[in-house]
Amino acid sequence: MSSLPQSPAFDLCGEEPRRLEPPSGLSRQSNRARRQADREQADKLASLVEGEIIPRLMLAHSQTNLAPRQNDSLKLGPETTERFALYTLSAGHESLLAIIGGLLQQGVAMEAIYLDLLAPTARRLGEFWQDDQASFADVTIALGRLQQVVRELSLHGPVDDGAAANGRAALFAPAPGEQHTFGIVIIEEFFRRSGWRTWTELSGAPDEIIGAVQAHRFDMFGMTCSSDERLDQIAPMIMSIRRASRNRDINVMVGGLLFLERPELVAKIGADGMASDAKEAVLKAEAAVRQLARH
Repeated sequence: MSSLPQSPAFDLCGEEPRRLEPPSGLSRQSNRARRQADREQADKLASLVEGEIIPRLMLAHSQTNLAPRQNDSLKLGPETTERFALYTLSAGHESLLAIIGGLLQQGVAMEAIYLDLLAPTARRLGEFWQDDQASFADVTIALGRLQQVVRELSLHGPVDDGAAANGRAALFAPAPGEQHTFGIVIIEEFFRRSGWRTWTELSGAPDEIIGAVQAHRFDMFGMTCSSDERLDQIAPMIMSIRRASRNRDINVMVGGLLFLERPELVAKIGADGMASDAKEAVLKAEAAVRQLARH
């Protein structure tokens, strides 16, 4: 299978990717000591990013009569992810969408864009921060750009309206204290494209999540977590969600780096299962709903 590490799609954005350097010359230890201040600054900068004008490039693509041909033999390798991740740190939204548009025109499937490009890019950005190659603020802004790209792509993707008529509904939230929520954006988009009605509580605040399950009937609650920093809060939160839920048979699914590395925690926190990516999450959630319908 061929890959696209040197794809000409990258030439469409007209910019050079950013070269990584340690932020402000800080050592790993001193950088970590300032992370709380970084988070506060990043929240403000991310809010500015969220308020920018939504790019129109993909809308222009959708108005053409040339439907991209999907070629399953084309794969996005780690070189492509690395290069795209570098672009997210400095390139504008239009440039990122131009790259994706070029990949689609070359025959890369939309599913591959989500699972093999955007999701790995988000993980790579997290590694840039952990390795002190980029500041928390820069990584947060880059993740904000990726979120806007997903929202723009979602405006032009197919939705299974027939499935939505069945009333399947899902609520998604990060674990308490989770900083990066891009994984939730990807997962929600996959569920939406599969016909689910979706809600998100990106704050991860237990009170907000409990209020949501009290107000609406959800078939599934999905949560992501990347570290065990507040692991002791997750099990009590899941128990409270089950008690408060209008659907007593609500399915609780978890995902994220923590559970990929320590799958034994899934049962300990009271979840029904885990998924390694968004595609698997949809398949498992739909299987759980079908199983309950038989009883």
